[in-house]
Amino acid sequence: MLGKIALEEAWAIPENFKAYDPTTLAPKGVIGGDLASNLLDVHGTRLAQMDENGVDLMVLSLSSPGVQGEADPEAAAALATLANDRMSDEVAKNPARFAGMVSVAMHDPAVAAAELKRCFEEKKGFVGCMVNDFQTVRDQDGKEGMLFYDSGEYDVFWAEAERVGCPVYVHPRAASGPIHEMMWKGRPWLEFSALGYAQRVAMHVLGIVTSGVLDRHPKLKIVMGHMGEHIPYDLYRIDHKLNRARFADMPMRKDRCIRDYFGSQLFITTSGHFSTPALMCAVQEVGIRAVMFSIDYPFESIPNGSVWFDEYVKMNGRDLVDVGRNNALDVFPRLAGDYHGLKRMSPTECQVGGIGIRKEDHGRAMVEYGLYNESWDKREVRR
Repeated sequence: MLGKIALEEAWAIPENFKAYDPTTLAPKGVIGGDLASNLLDVHGTRLAQMDENGVDLMVLSLSSPGVQGEADPEAAAALATLANDRMSDEVAKNPARFAGMVSVAMHDPAVAAAELKRCFEEKKGFVGCMVNDFQTVRDQDGKEGMLFYDSGEYDVFWAEAERVGCPVYVHPRAASGPIHEMMWKGRPWLEFSALGYAQRVAMHVLGIVTSGVLDRHPKLKIVMGHMGEHIPYDLYRIDHKLNRARFADMPMRKDRCIRDYFGSQLFITTSGHFSTPALMCAVQEVGIRAVMFSIDYPFESIPNGSVWFDEYVKMNGRDLVDVGRNNALDVFPRLAGDYHGLKRMSPTECQVGGIGIRKEDHGRAMVEYGLYNESWDKREVRR
């Protein structure tokens, strides 16, 4: 499929590596060769692989934990400002192919709201905001703690995101010191992508929804990656067990279930979860309008994610193009603005449906349906 939009694609600045060493995730060569170099690169290898795999645009975000990993409020706010200024400059080099997510320090919701406002109103290139799960904090005794964003004091941040039309992407991060010690010490292979990331983000997002944040801010949009961080597959049990007779004080609207928010305020992406059965299950549970394509580069392979979506996902062409492109334009409307200039595309334009072999007819590009292989006697590579 041509014209794909990828929404959860990591990027870094050297200053971010002072608190976060990406090589600790895996030995060099295990994740895409030189992971640090791939994170820093935008317009070289990354763009070349996008061209080779039908990825029209990538939305970049500061690599996790980013600002959420900085315990000092002033240092975190400074890192957010620096990263956002660099992001805007990077996107400006090629806004037709790249956009950015705002980074915010979440120690103080008013500070986070002010930075979001600055980026959306004074800078160019931003289409959403990414928070890497909880915000690390440290008390006077040096004890590490965690801030979540489902309490009423964070309404000032959510209200600003709603006002400027900024979707908020909740992304995973590593566990904090005390949680790491209590849950994951001795089983590090489960702490990250295999289980821990999804477990923590699912708790956080469900906390946001059940605390009534989406009800108080009905135009706010929340996005999760990795095929919904396990939530779509547990959705029946989640809604079944959030029994209002048991939890009469739960702030979420009493006439709604969790599934009612999907497709209007809750959305998921396929980042790093390239399973066709899982995708089809998610579509059945949350609806086609709630699902969007993503890769999770450079932690995942651009060709691998693209070949999976282009060749192994079997759904009708219109749904495939909606997941691969058009849904993102609805959820992130700034992508369709003048700066990035993306348009909705049809299956024919994306070379989806029929066969999509290009033939010239009086100078016009044509699609001949039913012709699986243009050559009579030689198998051709489909691009």
